[in-house]
Amino acid sequence: MNDSKVTVIGVLFLLLCLGLVGGIWYLDGQLRELRQEYNTLDQNRANLQRDVANLREQIGVFNDAFQTLEGYNVSAAENEMHFLTQVQQVIDPYIWSEQIIVVGSSQGGVDATTRRATQSFTLRGDYYAFKRILAAWRNVEVTVRVSALSMMASRNPQMYGEIQADVTLEAIVN
Repeated sequence: MNDSKVTVIGVLFLLLCLGLVGGIWYLDGQLRELRQEYNTLDQNRANLQRDVANLREQIGVFNDAFQTLEGYNVSAAENEMHFLTQVQQVIDPYIWSEQIIVVGSSQGGVDATTRRATQSFTLRGDYYAFKRILAAWRNVEVTVRVSALSMMASRNPQMYGEIQADVTLEAIVN
């Protein structure tokens, strides 16, 4: 064989080897990028699956709470007087036993658009008696909501345990 043919074949073989090495190096870089993209997508998939599981759990909690709320019965008062009577019947025993004093009260009337009656009291007396009054209002035959409440302890050291409370009650009226 001729020297020039051997040289040409050698150069072509060298170019082929360099092309193969360059191709392998290029494809290795592409493979690394694809592997990194795959890992990112796999992490995103895991995060999304976790988020979906959390959302399903929250939906379950919401549905359970909604079913519980559907079980509650809201009893509307026949009229404003019925509401006021129910509220007053709870306070009366504490007034008679002198555990609570009604300092002031006011009726808000019935709002025509929302059909809500309001009653506000300023009460002074024993803290625990006031807590029992709040608990008793939950058990009247009319559904009553405490819409505003503020309490302040007595500043007089001889009156330990005495409070003054401003409370506003609401009820739905037919």
